[in-house]
Amino acid sequence: MRKIIVSILSMLVLLLFSVPAISQKKATLKTMTWTTKSKAAHDFASSGADHLMNAEFPQAYSDFVAAVKLDPNFTVALVFLSNLTTGETHKSYAQRAQKSAADKTAGEKLFASLTDDKKNQAERQEIWSKLHTMFPDGQMIGDFYVQTRATPEERFAAAQDYIKKFPAQPSMYNTIAYYYLQDKKDNTMAKQNFEKYISLYPEGSNPYDSMGEFYLNTGDTANARKYYNISLEKYPFSNSSVNAIQKMADDKKKAEMK
Repeated sequence: MRKIIVSILSMLVLLLFSVPAISQKKATLKTMTWTTKSKAAHDFASSGADHLMNAEFPQAYSDFVAAVKLDPNFTVALVFLSNLTTGETHKSYAQRAQKSAADKTAGEKLFASLTDDKKNQAERQEIWSKLHTMFPDGQMIGDFYVQTRATPEERFAAAQDYIKKFPAQPSMYNTIAYYYLQDKKDNTMAKQNFEKYISLYPEGSNPYDSMGEFYLNTGDTANARKYYNISLEKYPFSNSSVNAIQKMADDKKKAEMK
């Protein structure tokens, strides 16, 4: 599944963060503080961030809900949830995020400002640029900085820089693979990067969903079905894989009826 850059990209920060009463990261790393006194909330939020970077939204939502149950004043988790929900639920999480940020760090305040629905796309892109400048060592910030660049060319250049800095971070190989597949029409490089994504994140469901989409786009339905099924083995509720398999079945029936 390609990363969805709509409201999801109006938030999110980094994977690495420090927490009061929990061991601190090296002082030389410029990463944003995620303020929480609960180690368990920290762990759930970290897991949720991993899932979110890999476009595994239901799993991310579940983890962030668990984090907020343990720490109702956890600004970062509240921001995540405001952007994983809609309607009144979204508004409630946004209000809670903004209120909780009042006594937090400057980075968390800036991050929470992304829940303001009055901000337009250009303003959100500028906030991401500021966060990226403030916290250049944040993997999550860097990831979504890439996703929010204005043009495919800018996103591709930023993705290449990201991979040089964080070569073991899986999600960016998914991003750049889709760029090769959809923008550059380079199937060889697309496949190479999807394979790298699987090798770095073999336990996830999205790498196999993405590879399934690659094969579907290149006309290899047998391999597409194979990888979609592996995705469902990893996470049985992957709507993208379920829908793709159903569409292939429907298309096959239509073809047989002609």
